[in-house]
Amino acid sequence: MIKRVLLATDGSRAALGAERLAAWLGYKTEALLQVLYVRDIRLIRMPELMDWGAISIPMPAYHEEVEKVLTARAEVIVERVAKEAAAAGVKAEPVIRTGVPYQVISEEARTADLLVIGRAGEASGHEATGLGSTVERVVRTASVPVVVAPLDPVELTRLLLAYDGSPPATRAMHLAAELAGGLGLPVTILSVHDDAVRAEALAAEALAYLEAHGLTAEVQTAAGDADERILEAENPDDLLVMGAFGKGLIRTLLLGSTAELVLRRAVGPVLVVR
Repeated sequence: MIKRVLLATDGSRAALGAERLAAWLGYKTEALLQVLYVRDIRLIRMPELMDWGAISIPMPAYHEEVEKVLTARAEVIVERVAKEAAAAGVKAEPVIRTGVPYQVISEEARTADLLVIGRAGEASGHEATGLGSTVERVVRTASVPVVVAPLDPVELTRLLLAYDGSPPATRAMHLAAELAGGLGLPVTILSVHDDAVRAEALAAEALAYLEAHGLTAEVQTAAGDADERILEAENPDDLLVMGAFGKGLIRTLLLGSTAELVLRRAVGPVLVVR
């Protein structure tokens, strides 16, 4: 059961989609929404990491001033998001931490049931890859399911479950069953396998699980590259739910070939379960 949703935001325009989606999820699940802003320790310590030659900078004074600026910004952002959520009937709790963003986000997520983050931050340079570097690291290291939200707010109309029978996909199926009823979304099951019989069997397996939980679902099967078929089936207003690993992965380096490619190119929110 979803009782605690953690939103990681830097307050940028790129985070708006994540902020709105997290508040909606909090409202639909009646969960506590924790609004997290991480003061980047690397900005505070930047002069220590640079060679200034003969230039002398009083480090304590610099650290104090930068931290004051970051703290003021953080307070404005988390209070704004919390107030917007509260106005929509969502209980919200501001959280400000200091550290390397992806590490702090992953640590804070340990006591959450669901983590929501935008595809990119304020200065992530995500245009070339489709994902910001912090987001990539969070998805790889967080111990809870992660929703990667699009840049613009979206009103969800369907839950799309990509199911291949793997352990992560099985955990994704379990979470999808829990979420579908609470969010009031119709469900479509997508199973991709070059063996049509196997694809049908996997889809039937997921359908039987959802029906046992009082849900109905449409079924789609396809052959070919899983990432391509998933992206073809996905709509901007879908919540795509999938396991983190696919074929050909190097587990120490990648999320999995399928999940990574889908995350980079998805047009709507993606819920990744590891």
